[in-house]
Amino acid sequence: MASKVDLTLLSGANPRSDDLRCNIVVHDPELLGKDAEVHVIVHVEVKDKRPVHDEKIVFRKHLKVTRETSFSFPRSKIRASTYSGSKINIELHVRLEVDDGLLFDTKITEEQSLELGLKAPVATDAHGLIEPDDRFNFFANLNAIPARNQVVVLALAVIGAIIMAVNAIVGIHDQFVPESMTWLYSHYDSDGEASSPLVTSLVGSGVVGAGVWYLMRKQLQKYMTFRLRGVPRRVTPESAPDIESLIAGRARVPLHNVTLRVVAANMEKGQYVRGSGSNRRTVSFSEPARAVLLFEQSVRRIDPGQPIQKYFSGPVAFERMFRVLYPPLMVTDSHGLEVHWEVQLLHPKFVDHELIGPTKPFHFEDFLRS
Repeated sequence: MASKVDLTLLSGANPRSDDLRCNIVVHDPELLGKDAEVHVIVHVEVKDKRPVHDEKIVFRKHLKVTRETSFSFPRSKIRASTYSGSKINIELHVRLEVDDGLLFDTKITEEQSLELGLKAPVATDAHGLIEPDDRFNFFANLNAIPARNQVVVLALAVIGAIIMAVNAIVGIHDQFVPESMTWLYSHYDSDGEASSPLVTSLVGSGVVGAGVWYLMRKQLQKYMTFRLRGVPRRVTPESAPDIESLIAGRARVPLHNVTLRVVAANMEKGQYVRGSGSNRRTVSFSEPARAVLLFEQSVRRIDPGQPIQKYFSGPVAFERMFRVLYPPLMVTDSHGLEVHWEVQLLHPKFVDHELIGPTKPFHFEDFLRS
């Protein structure tokens, strides 16, 4: 069956052109003369077997339906780019809603293949750059932190071990006794389907273990202080602040073979569904997709008590960030593309430090001119 309406969204020969044109050709005479509204929609498609997609209307225009209609508008009005990643796609859709006087208005939606503001592919291992392996010597690190923090680490280890051991015993007991004799974990879930108490207890122990380990790592980082300072109110492609102006901190003990890095990435964000029945849940994710190294420098020794910033020098090349990354494209609170940057202090024997930088200094339009 022929389409009632042809909708197209076009850009100029330059994909970064600030002028977009919408063309509407109506084939159904019954729609002519009616009031209508054109919507330009940014749609986030999640690449998963049970995805949760999301979208947002970024531009509206009221019009009277004629045989052919064409209008232009600045790209700055929609502040969007198309994107194809490993976890999400960001697409532009055009929808025409015609007020035809019936209970439900006529809606015609077209998905566009318009390539708007695309960036060249990046070969960098984004996950490895943003989340480098953190191998450290537990006992050497423990000796490098204050006594009170040592006590906290050991107490967390003991308490965590006890909780996980007791939980495992309960899970084993409940697995091999009748339902009427279980202590905590039922043989059935809330939907009445069979459930394994042992597996449930192991999952709970895993959650407890991850939480305890996170708290222990925070204590093990107390061998030094480390913080951001002096971040410019606005960062542009021309910005190249010296690393010394961005960080501050002091070490309690001598630090050897330390590497300081500044890295940036786009984070793909979305949601998918897992489980079923009463166990059905929506899971949010945030995964690094494109990444770039902005600064890296290693030093052989940092003396205790000395400002660490005096051991590093050189500009942070934010221009690379604007050239490689997409602008912030958060379509909703849970779906889209974020800009992320952080300062990493990597030590071969101690737990690494990372400082997450603010994103407010980065503006959408500055990414379009790099």
